[in-house]
Amino acid sequence: MSNENFYSKLESFRDFGGITDDTCFGSIPPDWKVIITDLKGSTQAIEAGRYKDVNTIGSACIAAVQNSMGDMEFPYAFGGDGASMVVPPGSVEGAVRELRRLQVLSTEKFGLELRVGMIGVDALLREGRRLEVARYELAHGKCVAIFRGGGLMLADEKIKSDGGVYDITGDAAGEADLTGLSCRWSELPHKNGKILSLLVLSRSPTPATTYQGILSEMRTIFGGELHRISPVNLPAARYKTMAQCFREERRLHGSMFSPTFARRCLEIVAAVLIFRHRVPAMVFDPSKYSESMRVQSDYRKFDDMLKMVIDCSHEQAEKLRSHLEGLLEQGQIYYGLHESEAALMTCYVQSTDDGKHIHFIDGGNGGYAMAAKQMKLQMKDKSAPA
Repeated sequence: MSNENFYSKLESFRDFGGITDDTCFGSIPPDWKVIITDLKGSTQAIEAGRYKDVNTIGSACIAAVQNSMGDMEFPYAFGGDGASMVVPPGSVEGAVRELRRLQVLSTEKFGLELRVGMIGVDALLREGRRLEVARYELAHGKCVAIFRGGGLMLADEKIKSDGGVYDITGDAAGEADLTGLSCRWSELPHKNGKILSLLVLSRSPTPATTYQGILSEMRTIFGGELHRISPVNLPAARYKTMAQCFREERRLHGSMFSPTFARRCLEIVAAVLIFRHRVPAMVFDPSKYSESMRVQSDYRKFDDMLKMVIDCSHEQAEKLRSHLEGLLEQGQIYYGLHESEAALMTCYVQSTDDGKHIHFIDGGNGGYAMAAKQMKLQMKDKSAPA
C-alpha cells in the first residue's frame, strides 16, 4: 500500500544549507510516478522574446496538477520552460487528465507545444538511481521540494530522448483547471546592478562537499545570509494594467463565457484597484501579503543541481563567475550563468493566507533556459575527444 502522504509527513528545514544534510531526506516510494514537462522549441521562443509565455506554461503545469490534487502536498520543481513533479499513484489519473488539457491549451492559445512524459520511480531505481526528497520551508505552511540522488535527472533525460516512449496519453476533453495561476506583475527590476540565473551541477564524487563550498563562498561574496540575494523587488515592481491582465487571462481559458473566466475577471478588477491604484482593501492587508510574496518565492532551490536567481552588483557577479570558472577548470562542476536586467514572477495563489501561495521566479530574457544552454555547451566540450 503506497504512502500517499509520504511527502507531507517529512520534517521540513529552514536553513537552505540543509540541501546537503542527509537527515533531511527521505526516499520517494517506488510506486510513485515522475512527470516531466517542457516546451519544445523553448529556446527559439525565448530568443524571439516569448520568455513570459514560456514561464506561464511552465508554471501552469504545477498549478494544473495541484488543482487536480486539492490540498494534498506533492514534490515539484519549476524549471522555467517546464516542471518536474512526482505524484502518488492515487493522483496520477487526475494529473494526467489536467496536463493533457493543458497541452491543448498551450497549442491553441500560445502556439507552444508542451511535451509531457511520465516514468515510474521503480524504473529509475532499477537503473541504479536514487530519488530522494526533502522539504525546504519558505514560511510556515509553505515548502518547496529539494531533490537529490540523480533519479530526477535520469527521468528528464529518458523522457526527452526516447522518442515519445514515455509520453502521456488519454482524454484531453474539457478545460484545464488553472485556478489561482496569474502573471500580473511586470518584470521585477534589479536593485543592485543585475540579475543572475545560476545553475550548478557537481561532477565531484562528494557532491555535498562541493555544494557546501559553493554556498559558503556565496555567503562571503554576498555579505552574509543568502536571503539578501532575493530578486523579488516588489517596491519597484508595477502591477499590470486592467487591459493587460484581461488579455493574458483570456489565454488561460478555453471559453470567455465560462463562470470560471467571469470570476477571474472580477478578481482582476479588485487586484488592479488594490495593487496598481492603491485602493484600500476590505478583506486583507496588501502590504502583509506583498511581504509574504517575497518570502514565499522559489528563487533558490535544488533538483539534482543548484538553481538560483540572484540580485547582485556587477562586482559580486564577476567574483561569482571567477569562482565558478575555477571549479569548472578543476573538473569539479558544470555551470550556467545568464545575466539580465530583471526577474520574472509567476504566481500561484490558492489563497492570500500565509502558506497558501507560491511565486515562481526566473531570470529575464530566458533565465534558467539560457543558463542551461550554456551548461550543456560546457558538458559537450568536456566530452569531446582531445
